[in-house]
Amino acid sequence: MTLNFSCKWRFGLCTVFLILFGCNASGPSSELITSSLKELHDEALIGMLSHLENIEISDTERTGDNRSRVSVRYELVFDIDFANAIRIVADPGSASEAERMRFRDYLGILGTVELTGLTSLYGEFEKDQRFDVARVVDFVKIKGKWIAQP
Repeated sequence: MTLNFSCKWRFGLCTVFLILFGCNASGPSSELITSSLKELHDEALIGMLSHLENIEISDTERTGDNRSRVSVRYELVFDIDFANAIRIVADPGSASEAERMRFRDYLGILGTVELTGLTSLYGEFEKDQRFDVARVVDFVKIKGKWIAQP
């Protein structure tokens, strides 16, 4: 009887460890990856100019304890053309009040520099122009939550 209880106890303990190890090894969920990618996009100037569509997760790789590297592909779709974007950030006086409020953190030299950087990647983009993008996003598990690294 004692031997049977001991075997069941060990089996139960091993099962719990396997479940815990499996949960820890799984990495961030696809929903978290998608929402984090959109959040990272929306926090930058490019997020005010475009949106993401057709997000696909192509690979998730464990890179260490509580670290994962995720490869994603998506379509970047511009909602505004370059000419209007540069007008708003470089010459805020010509922009409407709504445009100035929307781009308030990027008016002037900061926005102009960032837009110049975007043209090196996308040229002088047009409204509704689409680009296929492949990107790698690193995630770190902090206090039990997966956090995307910018």
